[in-house]
Amino acid sequence: MVALLLLTLVGAVAAALVAISTMETMISARYRHAQETAFGAEAAFELALRDLSVLPDWSRVLAIPPGNLMSPFDDGEVMPRGPDGRTLDLAGMTTNRQRESDTRLGTGFGGDSPRWRLFVHATPRELRARPDISVPLYFVVWVSDDESDGDGDPAIDSNGRILLYALAVGSGGARRSVEGRISRTVGGDIRLEGLRQGR
Repeated sequence: MVALLLLTLVGAVAAALVAISTMETMISARYRHAQETAFGAEAAFELALRDLSVLPDWSRVLAIPPGNLMSPFDDGEVMPRGPDGRTLDLAGMTTNRQRESDTRLGTGFGGDSPRWRLFVHATPRELRARPDISVPLYFVVWVSDDESDGDGDPAIDSNGRILLYALAVGSGGARRSVEGRISRTVGGDIRLEGLRQGR
């Protein structure tokens, strides 16, 4: 009887240790995925900045699709697969981005209300300094004319200022975003006017 009780007790302790270990592994993995996607969103934002800095006129990226100019960092996929194997509906994601923007900023700017255009969508393979390192991320970046433009046309940049929204999709459903406003100085340099991190 004592042996059975001890065996039961040891089994319960072992099961508890396995459960704790499994939970700690899951928490660690989620934290790692969250960190990867947070850094990934910033990297995608920087990537878009680099591509936008060489364009003399941002109206080309604000044009109505499919006439808008895309970043060279574009995999050409319409329904790409994310790192966890799930299909990413870029058209649906763009609709959601527009809806979130309308909810937060409102549509009271009339023709100057932001209209988001897809600019970047691809995996970060081209950013890897070492080809043997693989980061499971997918980048998506949208651009929009800013609401203070005053020209009444969201497809034309009249004041050298636009909005960027960068999203990184990672493993385990992790997502992180960075949103900012950039402007071009008289000398042609790019200036970051504001940055907001999201989830």
